[in-house]
Amino acid sequence: MGLPRLPPPDYGSPSEAFQPARRNCKLRKCSAGGWGGQAGWHKRNALLSAPDDLCEEQPCQTSSAGMHSLPPDLLIQVFSQLDPGARRLLLPLVCQQWRDVVSQPTSLWTHLDLDFASEAFDDNGQLAQVKQEQIIAWVHQRGSAVRSLRLQGSYQPLELREISDEDGASSDGAVSMTASQPLHDFTGMGLARLLLGLRLEELVLERCSDILQASAFVAIASLSNLKVLNLKGIRSQLHPSQSEALWGLGHLEELVLDCDQPQESDDAAVLPQHTADSWGLPEFPDGMLKLRNLTHLTLSCHYALTSLPSTITKLNKLQVLNLDFCTLENLPASLGNLTALTTLDVEGNLFLGDAFRQLPSTPPGMPPISPLNLSGLSSLRYLNLNACGLTQIPEMLSELHGLETLDLEDNELGLEDGSAAVMGRSLTSLSRLQCLNVAQCRLSHLPAIVERLSGLRILDLTNNRITNEGLPASLARLPHLKAIGLKKNRLTSVPRLLGGLRSLQELYLEDNEDLQVGEGLDFIAQLPALRMVMMGKTQGSWNSRSLHFMTDFGLRLHTRHPARHILRISFPGQAPDEHDDAPMLS
Repeated sequence: MGLPRLPPPDYGSPSEAFQPARRNCKLRKCSAGGWGGQAGWHKRNALLSAPDDLCEEQPCQTSSAGMHSLPPDLLIQVFSQLDPGARRLLLPLVCQQWRDVVSQPTSLWTHLDLDFASEAFDDNGQLAQVKQEQIIAWVHQRGSAVRSLRLQGSYQPLELREISDEDGASSDGAVSMTASQPLHDFTGMGLARLLLGLRLEELVLERCSDILQASAFVAIASLSNLKVLNLKGIRSQLHPSQSEALWGLGHLEELVLDCDQPQESDDAAVLPQHTADSWGLPEFPDGMLKLRNLTHLTLSCHYALTSLPSTITKLNKLQVLNLDFCTLENLPASLGNLTALTTLDVEGNLFLGDAFRQLPSTPPGMPPISPLNLSGLSSLRYLNLNACGLTQIPEMLSELHGLETLDLEDNELGLEDGSAAVMGRSLTSLSRLQCLNVAQCRLSHLPAIVERLSGLRILDLTNNRITNEGLPASLARLPHLKAIGLKKNRLTSVPRLLGGLRSLQELYLEDNEDLQVGEGLDFIAQLPALRMVMMGKTQGSWNSRSLHFMTDFGLRLHTRHPARHILRISFPGQAPDEHDDAPMLS
């Protein structure tokens, strides 16, 4: 199981809180779907290219007379339960009646999703190019019904690149795929033609940088009803002359400009002309401030983006602001005026630490002056300051009385003297806090004042320097704590205070190298809501006494909860993923 991570605010299940956060999202491998083999591709290709009125009419051969007699509106309701690929590729082959139904611009086609990779490869890995004209004709026939369009994977995923030998085949006999074999013949102008005349409210282009050209931006700007624009996996610079066309989309409510992050396998031979440092926006464009209806703005991995304008408060309807993995050096003092903001994510901005510190010199007798005033963010519920160069928990966070999730992972919070006292002053006024992530922060202990966080549900202390003495007895007085991560610390025994956490469901104790079990664990086994205990180590060893007590612990858990797989144990030499679903030790 991966390191515990905190999610955006959805507290339905603590298990979901301990999933890896998005870092470098790997491109999905292209899995063939629908019909297999080269013949299957030709059937799909012919179906797309043949005009509906030229197809030979086939009488309905369905075995159910009831199905045959259904009127078109009921057939549409039935067909809407099917996978979109089946609607598009299989239903037209059944009979002429069904073909007529799926050829019309009905609610079946309100949402269209085209994955170039799935369309371009058959089950044998044979490349069969997606044809621009066929896709355009097919979409436009149903265009008046389309409100949401998603295109993904038009540039070839790196995982599919293989080194070819001289005859064009890979060493295992499969056909190799190289950069000289494009998935499609789409161009930027082709994308513009595809969008022409559609009344879209949502457009998602994921990993489509090769067709995201100037003509495409002009076409996007003509979608006057557009409310959601999501451009993911950008691998080129967004020149002001291109992006400027977007700022006239007056109805836009959600804008996502998410640049790709280079994979370790990337090299000069496969990267585009521009390096990753220049992908995306060169600066925050003033024209973006014209989008006064924006409620959601994401600008991810724009490495040239170093600051925000103070006039960002013109976007006064913003509820979600995501600026993760940019290179911001400061935040405007006016940020606190975005009173509708519920989510602020600045993860991975390594130079932001100074923006949250108090100014070094203030007049005698005056309170310290903060470069930021967050007191106006009364609606803020989720704040992600993961890997932001912090050395202390900013005291200004104490002004965020409505905060429910705070992610401070990967900051060096335990380096400075008095860090625990600062943590106490900063956090204890956050009475609504439910999720706190201080993993990998070099902490050696928690302040006793942590008990004031009475609403805490999830506490992640993974990968710190915490000893048994560093856990205060007051921790047991958190009545609602459901999950605690103590993986990769310096515990030598299972802390008895954990037995006071009566709401605890998940306990993570893996990879405390010096941990031994020297007594019975009845105080853990008797927790009424317990669902999972992760123990074990990939380094170090268990002594015989520990093995005896863990075996007894497993038996007691099995007796109390025979239907639950609660105890999961790893042993030295196991890979981390080998014990995630290990059987209970009994």
